[in-house]
Parts: sequence; C-alpha cells; structure tokens
Amino acid sequence: MAKTKFDVKTEAAKVFYAGVGVNDLAVELVRDYVADVQTKVADVQKNVTSIDLDPKALRTYIEARVAALQSEAKGYPAKVQSVLTENVDTAADAFEDLVKRGETLVARIRRQESTKATVSSAKNTAAKAKTTTTQASKTADASKTAAKKAVKSTPVKKKAAAAKSSAKATATTAKKTAESAVKATGDAAAKVGD
Repeated sequence: MAKTKFDVKTEAAKVFYAGVGVNDLAVELVRDYVADVQTKVADVQKNVTSIDLDPKALRTYIEARVAALQSEAKGYPAKVQSVLTENVDTAADAFEDLVKRGETLVARIRRQESTKATVSSAKNTAAKAKTTTTQASKTADASKTAAKKAVKSTPVKKKAAAAKSSAKATATTAKKTAESAVKATGDAAAKVGD
C-alpha cells in the first residue's frame, strides 16, 4: 500500500480557503434571508392598508401578524441548518466545495485592480523604507566620523538632508499604500457572498 505524501502548506491553504468559503456562503445565505424578510415586510405593508382601522380589529391583526412573524423567525436557524444539510452529502465533499469557493473568491480579489495597485504600492513603500534606512545609517556613520574629527562637515548635512527627503517620500508612499489598501478591502468586501 502506497503512502500518500502529506504537504502541510497545501493542507493549511485548503483550511484557509475553506474558511473563506464558509464566510462567503454565510453571507450569501444571510442576504437571501434578508431579502425574504424584506419581501414579507412589503407584503405586510400592503395588507395593512386593507385592515379595518377599528382599534380592536387593528390590535388583533397586529398581534396575529407579530406572532406569525415570530414563529417564522424562530424557524430560520432550522431552515439554515436544513439548507446546509441538504446541500452537503458528506463532510469531505462540503470541505472541498468550500475550498473551491474560497479559492475562487481569493482569486477574484487578487485579480481586481485595486488589489494589484495595493501590492505594487506596498512593494514601492518597502523599497523606499529600505532606502531611508540605508541613508539614515550612512548619515549616522558620517556624523560619528565628523564628530571624531571635530570638523564641521558639509557632506554630513547633505546626507542628513537626503535621509530626511527619503523619509518624507517613504511616509507619502506608505500613506498611498494605506489608501489603496482601503479601496482594495472595500472592493473585496463587495465580492463576498456573490
């Protein structure tokens, strides 16, 4: 009997994608039920116009309708459970379905322009931060050398100015990255539950 190789990275990715798939499915179900409730509320509003406006008749109607809606609401958890149970033949199939759903959603999010822009901006920010670190280190080294010589050094001032400029550019790029990330997050949230 041949042994199957267990790849931790692949299995961990499957668990991640299954988690994304579960969240996506939950959002979809909640949206469906909210739409169902909104339809029922609209029906109730239509029925209210046809109700006798006598206070006793109105009270009786409202109490009956509230009781009916409460019983329906109490049944929603069971409905959700039965929908999930009906749609899943086995736990392994459900897991694989959720993995595929999660992979699809993550792939859609990775393909969106705002995500690509955020990744590019983050790489640019990291490069600028590295440059800033290098320039600050060089400035510090030049300052030590100048201090040891007890000489006022023009190159130290230039290096300090370059480090300051680089730090400012890094901060600006980081801000743009954060703004891009906010947009990408909003775009990704819109894809959940579709």
